[in-house]
Amino acid sequence: MILYVAAHGGFRNESVPLGGGAAVFDHLIEEWSRTRPFEFRAITPAILSKIPSGRDLVHFSERDYANFCREFERAATEEILRHHPAETIVLSNDVSEGPDFAALAARGFRTFTIYHVDVVAYVSAIYLRGWIRPETTVRWYPRLRAILPEITKLVWAKQEASVRHSRGLIVPSEGMRDVLDRCYPGARAKTHVLPWGNWRDTLTNGEASDATALREEFQIPDDAHVLLTLSRISPEKGQDVLLEALADWERRGDFPARPLWLFVCGDAAFMQGRRFFNKLRKLAARLRRTRVIFPGYVTGARKRAFFALADLYIFPSRHESYGLTLVEALAAGVPAVCLDHLGARAVMREDFGELVRPTGLIPAIARLLADDHRRRKMSEAARAFARANLFSGRAAELAKIISSEDADGGL
Repeated sequence: MILYVAAHGGFRNESVPLGGGAAVFDHLIEEWSRTRPFEFRAITPAILSKIPSGRDLVHFSERDYANFCREFERAATEEILRHHPAETIVLSNDVSEGPDFAALAARGFRTFTIYHVDVVAYVSAIYLRGWIRPETTVRWYPRLRAILPEITKLVWAKQEASVRHSRGLIVPSEGMRDVLDRCYPGARAKTHVLPWGNWRDTLTNGEASDATALREEFQIPDDAHVLLTLSRISPEKGQDVLLEALADWERRGDFPARPLWLFVCGDAAFMQGRRFFNKLRKLAARLRRTRVIFPGYVTGARKRAFFALADLYIFPSRHESYGLTLVEALAAGVPAVCLDHLGARAVMREDFGELVRPTGLIPAIARLLADDHRRRKMSEAARAFARANLFSGRAAELAKIISSEDADGGL
């Protein structure tokens, strides 16, 4: 029996920006329900006495979210302990929100943890602005733990416990494995790199009719170039970097004569989301030559229509472990311009876009918008890449990893 523990699981019917971990959970459940590699059961917030909605989760304050993490940790651990360790494998979809890794190991449970986010690296990049390397914070934490807020245990203590007590770690990129190994020497031996790839339902040859409907809805001129970014609205996603770069471009003489439209798809989510969204609106209001639209959180056919509408997909994140929406854009044949970070490096190839530093963002956009032939070639290469990297194959690989009886033990 596989017990799949997911703090962001079970919210598929709610249209809320829970992030990549929730998306991977939903698609793993779908794949394993279809292929049946083993018997499994999902443990989600539905086990809590007070069940939060997905909208509750994305709007919790730091304190409320920390309380949720601890409540789910206790409830999930209690539920797991009702099972026999010799007959049960635990798959945790979370780190900070995961079960009590040490308690499960002490009782003999084999646990595997999926790393959608390296929480320590995220805090170092976003809250500490990259001034202190993740491995340095890991070394300092034991000395400072007594004077740090309790919430920091969900970052450093939980991540260390997940690495130490998991039988295997599942990460989406070589870069994340390298960072984990720097923070926790020896982690590499138990780390499996599985780039998630593309869901089958996003493979498309374009949905012109839906894109046409969007052009009518927003009254987009026929000769306009359309830029698209699609993610939750949160500081690490870097939409402000793009808006500030566009403001600089507007002041220069090489700004394009054709209309330029930018769609920032997504909604505010998690602790800093709402404040960051307000910042984005103010930045967008200062633009005079670029039309910026915030159409909200989009899914399904409407998301695919936005991909069909776009000339370029912009991936301006400050920090990403992977790039699920980037892969979706490539599946739709949209060339991409990405800031250089671990997530983009795991996906991008020069055949279908450019990987740049912040100062190179506008030059790359300008080059690609000016070259229709190159964009068409990139579109074909992007679709080919997506067809060759399907999520279903990764789901099958993960099933083999977690059901293997000879996986390595703890550090």
